[in-house]
Amino acid sequence: MPTYYIETYGCWLNKADSALIEEDLGKMGYVKVDDPVKADLIVINTCAVREDSEARELKAIERYYRLGKRLVVAGCLTKARPSEIVKIAPNVQLLTPNAVENAARVLQGGEEPSERTMARIPQFNGIGHIYVVPIQVGCLGNCTYCVVKYTRGGMGWVRSADLGMVKEYVAKAVAKGAREIYLTGQEVSAYGKDKGYDLVDLLESILKGVDGRYLIRLGMLEPLELERIIHRLIDVIKSDWRVYRFFHIPVQSGSDRVLRLMRRKYDVDLFKWEVNLIRRSFPTTFIATDIIVGHPGESEEDFEESVRLVKDLSIDKVHVARYSPRPFTEAAYMRQIPDQVKKQRSSTLSKVALEVAYSRNLQYVGGVYEGIVSSVGFRGKGLMVRLMDYRPVVVEKGFLGSFTKVKVTDATPINLVGEVLE
Repeated sequence: MPTYYIETYGCWLNKADSALIEEDLGKMGYVKVDDPVKADLIVINTCAVREDSEARELKAIERYYRLGKRLVVAGCLTKARPSEIVKIAPNVQLLTPNAVENAARVLQGGEEPSERTMARIPQFNGIGHIYVVPIQVGCLGNCTYCVVKYTRGGMGWVRSADLGMVKEYVAKAVAKGAREIYLTGQEVSAYGKDKGYDLVDLLESILKGVDGRYLIRLGMLEPLELERIIHRLIDVIKSDWRVYRFFHIPVQSGSDRVLRLMRRKYDVDLFKWEVNLIRRSFPTTFIATDIIVGHPGESEEDFEESVRLVKDLSIDKVHVARYSPRPFTEAAYMRQIPDQVKKQRSSTLSKVALEVAYSRNLQYVGGVYEGIVSSVGFRGKGLMVRLMDYRPVVVEKGFLGSFTKVKVTDATPINLVGEVLE
């Protein structure tokens, strides 16, 4: 039987796309192997969000091309850098994000669809206990720095998976042993805008219609779309323990001036209001955000506003990204900030973010909490328990996918340390 090897870069949505590709390869008679040398077909599913990840992916493409296998490159880089890919791997087959729902047809020479429909999502394969569910693609924004609006689509439209289909697939997954359900997408808070329902409706449908012990993790919630549903969302999460008290709200900058330069459609006060409302609503919660430093036009004062925002709101986790110019984006043609300045700002904000995270984590030391054994620990050390707010606790023993109680004995800026009680 023919064999394939797949390597996935980037976000949870990319991981879900890889699952669709693997489903189709299985239908085509392929068997998965873990060694590219032993594969007849190699698939590399790429990300184009950052310049450094792009460079790593291009090197991987070149390395695998030299193996002389049939090579397929999927993901966002196929739209962002198609000529560069073909230059280093002339006989490569490109599978864009629009094509993954029809991967088998396209891989066998069929025409690629012009857009993603979300008529098909991957089913739980029964391996492990985490089920990643892509619920929507597209974005209602048009940010100056973002290449994903070109590679996946967006700029004012979304495509949502059918609510009934998502509920049905989640029910089947839970019946097969899934214990963590990750609802992912480009802009999860915009789910359903093309269908006449929303994310809260989907959550209510799953929670009321799918019995069992499992935890739902929500993907990225854009501030403007979150404002539209936040009160109802909080009420639903309060009513059922099976939703992580975890909110990933990407603010991108603490400066209103920079947000305007980025063409973000909200101000910092909205983000502050949302974080404070969430914190008042739950005794324990985990707030994550994204901040870009060094966007063209960002002054030192603008940057300091981002630093103050992290401190003032005690953000639990900050994903700090140095701005990098992306193809087809407006910001790439603006006057750029020197790399050394971006590097210094990234280092400063990362240090502050770790200090704040450590202070937040210290509050958990000595307490006993419920959670689920979610994954192997960082760098393969121990196991990772996720508390009900998705805060990570490293423990020495446990069974993946099992619910447990842990006593927190120590804290670091990255995670808690604890021991399993049952």
